[in-house]
Amino acid sequence: MILGNKHYNRSPVPQSFIWVADYYDNTYLSEFDLNTKEPKSFYDINRNKLVQFGLIGEGSQVYFDVANGTFNINGHRITISYATENFEYPLTGRAVLYNDVITFKEAVSDADIFTRSSDGRFSHFISSFNVGYKKQMELEDVDINFQAILTVPLNAPSYMQIKICSNKDLDGELIIRLNGLISEKIHAPLKENMAGMINWEIK
Repeated sequence: MILGNKHYNRSPVPQSFIWVADYYDNTYLSEFDLNTKEPKSFYDINRNKLVQFGLIGEGSQVYFDVANGTFNINGHRITISYATENFEYPLTGRAVLYNDVITFKEAVSDADIFTRSSDGRFSHFISSFNVGYKKQMELEDVDINFQAILTVPLNAPSYMQIKICSNKDLDGELIIRLNGLISEKIHAPLKENMAGMINWEIK
């Protein structure tokens, strides 16, 4: 297992972070092989064997447990729920598979239109690394589509992109817990079949 092992917290290539898929048989697939540095394809991930999925690099590990959707950032656990006046719907921490994994990079390109040379006219760099999942769930009397993505920007605080869509109107709060304790409550009313999205900065 790579994720959860503090020894593995550096990218084997110049890229700041790489994704890692840990499997239940103690094997793994990583974006670049940790020994040979050979690139691997995201589409080769075996979602049926996944136990953890995330990023390593820059001395850090950020990942989630596929068995319950709980995020882990350098040993700190993040869980999410949605609470109305009468009921709290757990969006993470449920005994279901969160194996519809997502990862992508955001990049920036700059052009110097005053440079005549063909070399160096364009420069580009990765501005953030993202990892998460999407999940459709049936919770008590409501169906919810839930997406959680952890964004790790370069030179800025990390944050969670939380997206929720319900099959009925709900007037409630998004509750985010850090290591089991409530970190923040955010009023987040939902309209039937309309997605709501919140970016929550990790503190």
